[in-house]
Amino acid sequence: MMKSGVIIESVAKTVVVNGKNEALVLTIGDYKARPDKSHTPDLPGGQIEIADGESEMIGAIREAEEEAGIVLKPEEMTLAYTKTRSYKDENKSVSFFLYIAHLDYTPEVVISWEHEKYEWVPIDHLLKTKTFRPFYKEGIEYAFDNKLL
Repeated sequence: MMKSGVIIESVAKTVVVNGKNEALVLTIGDYKARPDKSHTPDLPGGQIEIADGESEMIGAIREAEEEAGIVLKPEEMTLAYTKTRSYKDENKSVSFFLYIAHLDYTPEVVISWEHEKYEWVPIDHLLKTKTFRPFYKEGIEYAFDNKLL
């Protein structure tokens, strides 16, 4: 979407927590457009289809199903953290959203072509064993600090 000549984008990710208090962590496969992202930890989520009128929560739910085969419901979603960043060299503004979905079961995971593997990581080891991109790390830390995780 473009507003006043600036490209506006939204990205939403979800920390899916199962009934054993473990978080779903995906691993990105070969990412030819951004090799620096290849084989790194990721959460289900992606770009929101703003032009189609998609909300961030609905986009996060859609992306969880597309990337991990997990069907989430709006009542399972909690917005935990958000931040907007400006990329002046690209004339772009990106809003990032981090949701948490607490489930009382462990859903079956079927990963998409974008990821090469997945694992369930105990919540208390999430930041100790995985190196997430800065926004997701900040959001997870915020969620811990505010007892959302």
